[in-house]
Amino acid sequence: MQKILVPVDGSLHALKALHIASDLAQKYGGSIVLLHVISKEKCVKDLLDLAVADTFGPTIRKKLQQIYSEKNASISGALLREIGEKILAQATNKVNRLGLDVEVLEMEEGDPVENILIARQRTDANTIVMGARGVSASGSFSFGSVSQTVFEKAPCTCLSVK
Repeated sequence: MQKILVPVDGSLHALKALHIASDLAQKYGGSIVLLHVISKEKCVKDLLDLAVADTFGPTIRKKLQQIYSEKNASISGALLREIGEKILAQATNKVNRLGLDVEVLEMEEGDPVENILIARQRTDANTIVMGARGVSASGSFSFGSVSQTVFEKAPCTCLSVK
């Protein structure tokens, strides 16, 4: 069976990647493996601007807006984990609605490239489908640095979605 690893960060590109990965899984009888990597360096504005930010609920959005208004305040690990859970839940729901098998990996912290490659190896995924751009630690959108590095190092089929 084809296993497709889809790293999700809540960005529009990650949502598109999930859609394409789901189409591939349906067409070729595969399953989806979801991963979210927590980065403590994420900018509050980037989190508020995520494509899925409306699904965070008023409590999380209020906390993020309060941190944003405090300028130099940092986001707690607990809040980042809560956001990651929301992102994974939304992605899981999308896959479940299609009737596909889905495996949700434990959230990881740290370097996205390293964690994606470890997840691929651990799950023996045949394919990685991920957004070409995601939320960067610099407070802006990166132009594929994570996906490019993953694709250079991964020993499997990779698909970049923009």
